[in-house]
Formats: sequence, structure tokens, C-alpha cells
Amino acid sequence: MNEAEEAKADPWTQRARPAFLYVMYALLLWSVPMGLVAGIDPALAAAIIAGIRAYFEALPEPLYALFGTGYIGYTAARAWGKAKGAER
Repeated sequence: MNEAEEAKADPWTQRARPAFLYVMYALLLWSVPMGLVAGIDPALAAAIIAGIRAYFEALPEPLYALFGTGYIGYTAARAWGKAKGAER
């Protein structure tokens, strides 16, 4: 976290990066119980996977583009700020 973020003491800014990582950890950890379900009842695992796939396919493509653009923009801005010495 840089000095500007610390000075603001904005809880949304402070939790943004850890929250994203927690979501990614949850997605990775979800594979463990899904592996157990698939070992016990492959049909149930297939039904769960089909439901999750249907959910993600129902999300509009512009939403994925917005997320990708925001994430890449944030990464580029951080790299530029660090290169200029504005951020640690």
C-alpha cells in the first residue's frame, strides 16, 4: 500500500487487492470438494459444473471486457507510478 492510500484510510481502497485475492483463493480451494464430489458421484459433479458454466455464460461479454480493462489499466498505472518513483 502506498502513502496516498494510507493517508486516505479508505477501507475500500485498503481491502480491494486482498478481496480479489480471497476470491481467487476461494475458486482454487473449491476444486478440492469438487474433486471429492466427482469421486463419489460423477453425475452430481457434472450437474454442478453445468450449473456454474451456465451462470458464467449468462454474464454479458462486456462485463468480462470491463473487468479485464480495469485490471490491466490498474496494473499499468501501478507500473508507471513505480517507474516514476511516485509509488513504492
